[in-house]
Amino acid sequence: MKEELVLNGIVLYATLVGEYDKRLVVLTKERGKITIFANGARRPGSQFRAASQSFVMGSFTVTSGRESYNLHKVDVSEYFEELPMDMEKMCYASYFCELMSYYTREGDSCVKNLNLLYVTLKALIKGHMPNTLIKAVYENRLMDIEGQGIHCYSCVKCSDKELTYFNCKQGGLLCTDCAKKTNTTRRISSTLVYTLQFIQSEPLGELFSFSLSDDALKELVSVTDSFLNEYVDKKFKSLEILSTLA
Repeated sequence: MKEELVLNGIVLYATLVGEYDKRLVVLTKERGKITIFANGARRPGSQFRAASQSFVMGSFTVTSGRESYNLHKVDVSEYFEELPMDMEKMCYASYFCELMSYYTREGDSCVKNLNLLYVTLKALIKGHMPNTLIKAVYENRLMDIEGQGIHCYSCVKCSDKELTYFNCKQGGLLCTDCAKKTNTTRRISSTLVYTLQFIQSEPLGELFSFSLSDDALKELVSVTDSFLNEYVDKKFKSLEILSTLA
């Protein structure tokens, strides 16, 4: 008899398999991103029916197979049930899970990733910040966790602290002199510099606790989008759907 494992995580997405089963992709604290098969999850009265949905957070009791896991029990701690009630928020949440799936794999250390996804989904539900700001914060923090964040504490080229320009291909912010040498023309505000530093350094519990002016938010979103387009080679279905809601 195979040993049962208890893994703690969040369902990134669920797909249908056959007539009654489901395939869950789960970000776990202990084993990174894994695939779990919930046999019979779509049968009426199945103990897995409610728990085998996207965004569900809990403890998953599984046994391991050759390339995936089989589900035996779920203890749900959070359903994030508010998300499916709002189409826009559900699209944002789906994108957050898609981006997390892009960056993670089985065997990764995912404690920071899992905690970030949790506080981001909670911020989305609370609605104290614009969804576009939550998205930019999440993207920047996740990229930083993965070692791919925007270099924002000193000049990418010379380590000068006076940062006035941004260059995607150089990987971050530059001082005036180095910007001239690399033909960089995208000048940035001091607010953007501070905001990027805040996002990368603030404890997760305080990460979604600030506001920006409309102009500062547009600048942050523009810089973040251009950086992602440069370094992330994937199109996300949830963003395509989100664009149709605007």
